[in-house]
Amino acid sequence: MSKYYLIFGGIAGAISALLEYFLYKGVFGFDSMAGVIYGKILALVVCIVFGVVLIKKLNGGISFLRTSFSGLMIAIVCSTFSGIGYSMMHYPDGSFFNEAKEYAYDEWIKTNKDNPEEMAKISEVKSAIESRFTVMYHSALEFGLYLVVGVVFTAFFAGFIADRNSLAG
Repeated sequence: MSKYYLIFGGIAGAISALLEYFLYKGVFGFDSMAGVIYGKILALVVCIVFGVVLIKKLNGGISFLRTSFSGLMIAIVCSTFSGIGYSMMHYPDGSFFNEAKEYAYDEWIKTNKDNPEEMAKISEVKSAIESRFTVMYHSALEFGLYLVVGVVFTAFFAGFIADRNSLAG
């Protein structure tokens, strides 16, 4: 594995973990999960661009497949680093997320307080919110997100940066 995959994937994963930490800690006024997701995607895309451009400069050129593979590997490493950061926030007992769970639960109640059918599902919703803050759920969600973004963006980016005369060389 190229060290550039580790470097750029690690940077994107560390940024991802920091953005989540800021969200759940309330630092810098972070209060929007959508903003954090956009930030994670932007960090991954920027790291893929810099990583692929660096690999192209060092090798004197880059093929379509090498570009795609590089972006995919950076996305996988990013997912791993982000998962490690999330696991560290869970250490030792997951109490770091208690406020976030309460916030999600309160928001659900505010949204559905006038709907008696939804209010009958309170215990199910509480357990669903609890399950969203597990390491396994987060890791699977992040892996899927980064994999899709990495594959789609890299395939698009490869059309611009890859050498036209070489598909796999």
